[in-house]
Amino acid sequence: MGSSIAEAQIDALSDPEIDILLGIYEVLRLTPGNGRRLSLTGNMYVWDHKGISVTYVLMDAPQREVAVLRVDRHPI
Repeated sequence: MGSSIAEAQIDALSDPEIDILLGIYEVLRLTPGNGRRLSLTGNMYVWDHKGISVTYVLMDAPQREVAVLRVDRHPI
């Protein structure tokens, strides 16, 4: 996790929303750079899927780690 805000937001999710979030995490693990880039420069991305939005930073280390900053709900 990249922030305590994201941890609190995740704690507020329902079980079905957690399942969606776990699917997003799996995609980010495999292809972290495929999210929607928030600016032309920088490493901040957003991934939206089935009403859940994850804002994250992609670290350019050899591991290409993801630090999750926010997890939000959106109406489907």
